[in-house]
Amino acid sequence: MHDDKIWALDFSERHGVQEGERPNLLMITGGSDSKIKVWHDSTAKEELKQKEEKLELIQDEQQLSKLLRENDLVKAALLAFKLNKLRDFFHVMNRLVSGKLVPPRAFIPGLMLPGVA
Repeated sequence: MHDDKIWALDFSERHGVQEGERPNLLMITGGSDSKIKVWHDSTAKEELKQKEEKLELIQDEQQLSKLLRENDLVKAALLAFKLNKLRDFFHVMNRLVSGKLVPPRAFIPGLMLPGVA
């Protein structure tokens, strides 16, 4: 950040961008604080990070569904807690404490199964 007003502004593309990649944009500013700043466009990195986090969440939810189908209740409880799926955590803990095992079938996270207290 500049300490005072910005008096100059320019944009440039970083050299060395490979074919097919989004150009890496730079913003250069000059201010009355006698400083020149180079700002990097991090939009692409942030978008990629968000996509990776979303993919990881989907994979974890699929893993939770698989653990519940296989009655691996301890791992399912830990994963449900990690994912902040409190309803699923409650139902898994209830099954664990009561000793009731549900026959293997498709499980939809967040959906209460019939016969499970």
